[in-house]
Amino acid sequence: MASVYVENADGIAVLRLQSGKKNPINPKLVRDLSNAIDEIRENPEIKSIVLTSSNDRYYSIGLDVPQLIHYERSEFREFIRSFNLLCLDIYTLPKPVIASVNGHAIAGGCILALCCDYRYMGDGKKLIGLNEVKLGVSVPYLPQKILEQIAGERIATGMIYGGEFYSPEKALEMGVVDGVYPSEELLQKSIEKARIIGGQPAKAFAAVKNNRTGEIKELCLKRLERDVDVFVNLWFSDEAQKRLKEAAKSF
Repeated sequence: MASVYVENADGIAVLRLQSGKKNPINPKLVRDLSNAIDEIRENPEIKSIVLTSSNDRYYSIGLDVPQLIHYERSEFREFIRSFNLLCLDIYTLPKPVIASVNGHAIAGGCILALCCDYRYMGDGKKLIGLNEVKLGVSVPYLPQKILEQIAGERIATGMIYGGEFYSPEKALEMGVVDGVYPSEELLQKSIEKARIIGGQPAKAFAAVKNNRTGEIKELCLKRLERDVDVFVNLWFSDEAQKRLKEAAKSF
């Protein structure tokens, strides 16, 4: 079964992550989501995307630690590189992408949401944040730059250095998400936003989005191999391995 379910809602592609109960990010999810993004990019009938989860508890728990912790260094490096490129593809896609965050968005799950143009979050007991530093690994360059872009450098620094999780209301106050809605209204609100932005002239939208994302894309590509190596070296450090093995128990 595909780990991403794609539904065409009258010109809006609703992508639902369905990679297990907590949507852990693994090679299959990265491959399936990358393929979906590539197909949508080339399909003129699809005007915009809503990226959500098939369940209302977890948007995504982040990297699939129980699976990935057994990878050899070269295999893990290939995966991290592909995940970074997927995130860059979502961020720079010349069509609107709305994150409909209907559950916890943790670490890599938060990164997927950050790469979208807008983030709407359901209310209630949901958390969003980047806890990489607490696991002994780094936050990639792209989400750091996106956070600085949307919420300001001080908020970005606090999130990345602190590794904390935030409620929907706090995330809205910080500028990390753009709206908080009752869970039963969230998807419809996200689709409405996708329809409004997707209704703009396609070439004009692509041009103005490139103005916003192009410089960061160039910086990310220049740093890609170095950043991947930094993350991989930290992942395989003794300290991170100890913390990751403990974190794997929560999956």
